[in-house]
Amino acid sequence: MSSNRSSISNDFNGSQICKDCRDGLNSIIDNMPFFIRVIVFSTLIFFIINLFTPYPAFYLVDIPYFTIFHLQIWRLFTTPFITTGLISIVFSLLFWYRHAKQIEQEKGTIKYMLNFFMNTFFIQLMYCVLMLIITLIIQNTIMLKMKITMRGVRNQGLWPILMCDLTLFCLSNPEANMRFFFFPCNIKAKYYPLVLFGIFTLLSNFNIDFEILCGIAFGFIYHYYLRYKIEISNAFSLKVENSFLCKWMKNKKGFISINSTGSADIPVNLETITNTSSTPQNFSAFKGKGVAVGTSDTNTTRENVNYANLTSRSQEEITSNESRLELNNNTQV
Repeated sequence: MSSNRSSISNDFNGSQICKDCRDGLNSIIDNMPFFIRVIVFSTLIFFIINLFTPYPAFYLVDIPYFTIFHLQIWRLFTTPFITTGLISIVFSLLFWYRHAKQIEQEKGTIKYMLNFFMNTFFIQLMYCVLMLIITLIIQNTIMLKMKITMRGVRNQGLWPILMCDLTLFCLSNPEANMRFFFFPCNIKAKYYPLVLFGIFTLLSNFNIDFEILCGIAFGFIYHYYLRYKIEISNAFSLKVENSFLCKWMKNKKGFISINSTGSADIPVNLETITNTSSTPQNFSAFKGKGVAVGTSDTNTTRENVNYANLTSRSQEEITSNESRLELNNNTQV
């Protein structure tokens, strides 16, 4: 009897744990912004496919030999979707999700998507140029094909764009002290990405990952030289958001409009501009001659005389009121 009770309680505990895990996972998915959800699910799907066949990874990863000599330009945009290592995909998604969610909520879905693909393009372009230069120096094409291995295609996926975002985040306050993981030491924010890259290099037996290095380098270049030259504006993002190609996204769950972020460009409306000054401004009657279109000279002269009398009378009333105020103040003193 006791054994039956224990088995029932174990089954209950197991089902409750599974239910809690399922509810927690559903809550995370529901709170994901739209573009992050697209990246996460695409990365996981391609990772599962790559376990059975390497062909999708082979045609989507940025392999400089095919990108440069076969002009397969789409590789510059699709390479973040391919992560081939289990440990790499787990940690990259965990670290990238935290930064990406905050950025998409601040900038909006469309603006973050445009920034994501723009940064990816330049990072992968830098990677191709760097590999081409090294190949010309060592006179060996192995650097142009270094992602192709005997086991398939090896790719870092989101790590380059993650390191680029981390670099931009650190450079936003470069002199701040940042805690380096669990180590009892602080590092200046501007040195944090480089120290992190050095740790990664040590852990990989001094194998330099040039793709991640290009991500960090582009973060520095963008912050110091390109930020005001190629920055995507809110106005352009709003146009793309309202375009025919992206209009269908606005009804999707988790989509964040540029208007809802509070950072959209506010057009200047002259009708809303009012004079907030509470001090009466001195004015004098117009003593010149005006010309009226479509009226006789007699009516024009009569209107000018009435306007002059009205304004001069207003001026006398203001002057007398000011004199009374001064007299009252002197009397009280």
